[in-house]
Amino acid sequence: MIRTRREAPKRRTLDDIFATPDELGLLAVTPPKSSAPSADQRMVATLQGIEVFMDTHGREPQEDATDLNEATLAVSLAALRSDPTKVVALADWDTRGLLVASTSDSHDVCHEDQPATSEEAEQGAGNGATEFSSPSPEKATVSPDSVTSLDDILDSDPLGLLSGGDESVESIFNLTHVPENSERDMPDEIAQRTHCDDFYRFEGLFDLVREELREGDAEAVPFQMESQIEEGDMFVLNGMLCIADQVGEESVGAGRKFNPRLRVVFDNGTESNLLLRSLARALYKDETGRRILRRDNTFDAMQGITHHDKRTGLIYILRSLSQDPALRGIRNLYKIGYTEKELDQRIAGAERQQTYLEAPVQIVTSFECYNLDPRRFERLVHAMLHHQRVNVLLHSRDGSTYRPREWFDVELDTAREIVRRIVDGTISQYRMDNTVGRLVKK
Repeated sequence: MIRTRREAPKRRTLDDIFATPDELGLLAVTPPKSSAPSADQRMVATLQGIEVFMDTHGREPQEDATDLNEATLAVSLAALRSDPTKVVALADWDTRGLLVASTSDSHDVCHEDQPATSEEAEQGAGNGATEFSSPSPEKATVSPDSVTSLDDILDSDPLGLLSGGDESVESIFNLTHVPENSERDMPDEIAQRTHCDDFYRFEGLFDLVREELREGDAEAVPFQMESQIEEGDMFVLNGMLCIADQVGEESVGAGRKFNPRLRVVFDNGTESNLLLRSLARALYKDETGRRILRRDNTFDAMQGITHHDKRTGLIYILRSLSQDPALRGIRNLYKIGYTEKELDQRIAGAERQQTYLEAPVQIVTSFECYNLDPRRFERLVHAMLHHQRVNVLLHSRDGSTYRPREWFDVELDTAREIVRRIVDGTISQYRMDNTVGRLVKK
């Protein structure tokens, strides 16, 4: 057998790719034209803004003005005058001669046909009447292309706007025209999203609500008012389900309006200590913000059931409608069982199931289980009624035989009381009197 060995393909670099002829012109990309104004256009706009101010007020803008816009124009005018390059560039636009005018009220203008004498020049220099002076080396303007460090930026600051620490110097760090923030009553702490350590308590509830929304058993309606936020209420905020797990008793922040801090748990496993009005404001702003309406909430609240109470199943009591001769003589024949489904679904097709004695059944009563292990609950019921369990041998329709395990010969009131005592935790104080078939205190 002849084996051939292939060499590993050579990895191409970017230089190799760009060196390859581009027949389709895929690499010929024309850079987009910038729509931003150029530096010259910005200078012209600044000069025109100064002229508009002078037309309106009849004077040049002052740097010590209380109006921020006027002070800004004055600083811009001074910057243009101090830069000979800009003065030359704006010569055609400077129709008023603003950039060639002296900065002093007592200056002498030098005409080209009458040069100033040396004495006048010295006097003008002493009075600060010199029109332009070459910038000092440390304040020379730096080209943007040559800026390589922060020092280059600081050295190109002819007006000293980047200086700090001296309040007498105009600086961008001295907020002379910006009003200070007024003191307000602020909350002691700001809401932040953190990991929810007990998220396991809410995960099943979120899954249940999603299922209810899909089945139409719950409704998502637009949020309308803050008063709708109560403990246990659920919402959709920024695409996530959340629940107001706890509502504080005291208002936080300014104002008389009730504004407590909430514990809000989200379905992504996080929680936040939002203020009530902050949550309401977020729901208002969110176009998809919704309040979840559940059908059983009002009824549960009347029974004292909250979102912390987890529904785990259903204990039910059924009466058999069997016509079997072996069962017709049992007066108080009841089945006590448990289901996690809806009871109507559980007993559907009872005529075909040995669990229901292969006969129709009648629902007598049912008990919802919260915060309990329903299977353990069922075992306790069966243990209390051990001696009341029906002991008969029945023949199935398929020819086999079986003995029912969840059917009892017990009075209905006794069965109900056993269930109630298990729920309230007092079952340990009672026992079954097998003589009379009733529950009695120990």
